[in-house]
Amino acid sequence: MTPTRGPGGGTTTTGCWNGTLSSTGFPQPRASENAWSAMDTCRRTTFPGFSIGWTESTGKIRNMGDASDLVYRLELTHEGGPERYAGSELDVRSVVARIPQDVKDELRFDQIPWGRFAHSFGSGEDVPEYLSRLGSEDIEAVGKALSILGDCICHQCATSPPAALAVPFLVRIARSPTAHWRAEILGLVGRAGRCAHDGDEMRAGLLQITGRDDRLCYDVAGYLENWSVQAARIAITSDAPLLVALLDDADAAVRSSACYALATALDGTESILSALHRRLGVERVPAARMSLILAIAQLARVHGDEPTMTNLRQWWADPDRPTDVRVSAALAWRYMGGDPVPDDLRSLLTTAVTDELAESLADVPWMKDVEFRAGTGLRRSVRLALDLEGDRQERL
Repeated sequence: MTPTRGPGGGTTTTGCWNGTLSSTGFPQPRASENAWSAMDTCRRTTFPGFSIGWTESTGKIRNMGDASDLVYRLELTHEGGPERYAGSELDVRSVVARIPQDVKDELRFDQIPWGRFAHSFGSGEDVPEYLSRLGSEDIEAVGKALSILGDCICHQCATSPPAALAVPFLVRIARSPTAHWRAEILGLVGRAGRCAHDGDEMRAGLLQITGRDDRLCYDVAGYLENWSVQAARIAITSDAPLLVALLDDADAAVRSSACYALATALDGTESILSALHRRLGVERVPAARMSLILAIAQLARVHGDEPTMTNLRQWWADPDRPTDVRVSAALAWRYMGGDPVPDDLRSLLTTAVTDELAESLADVPWMKDVEFRAGTGLRRSVRLALDLEGDRQERL
């Protein structure tokens, strides 16, 4: 992937968080597909601020900063599966679900057991510091803190447990009209609610939330990333009313990022879909319109909503609708499983996608998820919709 400049001036990988810490010489971990691979990584890696207690016989990771001295044992996960920790204090889903409302609303970071969990560069104990910096009046300081935070908790698009714990606070920070980098903060919320699929070559990748076939993915610390993503989605669902309110924000980029986060909600989707449709009826900014359409399609694909396919087809087939709406609906229809490709859809996607349109939609979060070079997301989405083999050749 091509590096671009992040909000803090650090380097970010297009579509994912891979920021300032990547230049420090720290390890470059990626999500692992099995526990033994994760354990092999842990044998080789020592993170600043996070002590890994490892023996060949027990294989355990211990967060030395957590007073409860809870231990997540990798060998037990390998032998009996992660379900042995389900519902425990080491299940980040349970921890997120139990965060008191006043703790979230009052931004009481100190009430969260950050040190119990690890991100890609060590203990989650440093997350509150970066969250606090996001409230600074200094735009450069906020950008730097966000770049580092995003790289730590969603490194290379992989969601860590601290990312899920941070979601309620990120949402509330982004709600403030005086906050800096609000759209980017919400973008991190939306990223936390998705499994990394790293520009999945499958057509369904654009609207994908969980990993392909719900496979188990482990982060560099051996923690089940699936649980971290589910925990983030639990937090997003709980705060859906706050995110819905941002659909009417004065900043179009904030509206787009709110769509990106809402698309990962676990339930209550009927009211969310209603809000998205309502906003689509009055939205005038192309990038925000595309985000609304893709959020509608993503929720429909994940939760099932038969009328959506009919609506999408009507939208892209209507010559009186704006070009960005028609192209967005055509892509969404195709990614939801519309097949075969009608001649009029192929004609639309091959003639209407101009450089001007691609530029106007470049910052749509879903486009950034699939791009391999900055600004190429729309054209790559079209290739994925019409010509998978051509897309593979383009990447070579």
